[in-house]
Amino acid sequence: MFKPPEYLSPSSIGLFRDCPQKFKFSHIDKIKEPPAWHLYLGSFVHEVLEYLYKEDAQNRSHETLKKIAADRWTNHGWADKVEALEVKPGTLADFKRAAFESMINLWELEDPTQTEIDGMEVEVLASVAGVAMKGYIDRFIFADDGTIVISDYKTGKIPNPRFKSDDDKYFQLLCYALMLEDAEQEVTSRVEFLYLTQKVKHNQIVTPEKLDVAREVIVKTRKEIEEACDSEKFKCNVTTLCDWCHYKKINICPAHMD
Repeated sequence: MFKPPEYLSPSSIGLFRDCPQKFKFSHIDKIKEPPAWHLYLGSFVHEVLEYLYKEDAQNRSHETLKKIAADRWTNHGWADKVEALEVKPGTLADFKRAAFESMINLWELEDPTQTEIDGMEVEVLASVAGVAMKGYIDRFIFADDGTIVISDYKTGKIPNPRFKSDDDKYFQLLCYALMLEDAEQEVTSRVEFLYLTQKVKHNQIVTPEKLDVAREVIVKTRKEIEEACDSEKFKCNVTTLCDWCHYKKINICPAHMD
């Protein structure tokens, strides 16, 4: 019998829904995937933009952004981390160029001198319908009516609706809305993604119906994880995405054992 994690996060729930076996490797067996170029790119962009919004509004310029990015790159270990990646689809210059282009695109989506962020990289612990949840919210803003707008930066491609529905796309942010509602009794009116590489903002109005669906998924997933831990049986969801799975590459996935 396996012991399920104490907390679930929106991302771990998504992982289990995608492939229970992959969830087991990561969250039960603690076999973590190695760092990846695209994940580091997203993390670096998030970090720099977080520090940009800590500046006084009048200082949030392209020049300030360059200084912050250079400081985080040189003095906070980013150059060494990217250089140490096992798989690098480009040079360090390519990484920095892609990151900076994504950051600059923020000005196409909002005016940083006119945007005040009320919470950035906020850790939230909450119980959603009896399920212990933990996560980090990229940023949130209090709207004029006192409700919250939860935002998330994205440096990847916009999901193809053929493979990912709006309900799936916004699930993580709806989870955060439920968590804030439990932890702080705050009401979320809108969730949004800022796709920096495409210079596009996607948003969704939060309704009780959408929150109910997200809540049901959380409860159902927790139950399924506990059942899988009790039976020690985690299904392998075999799809074309398996070709990019780390656990297939290291030959430990039972669906792809040599």
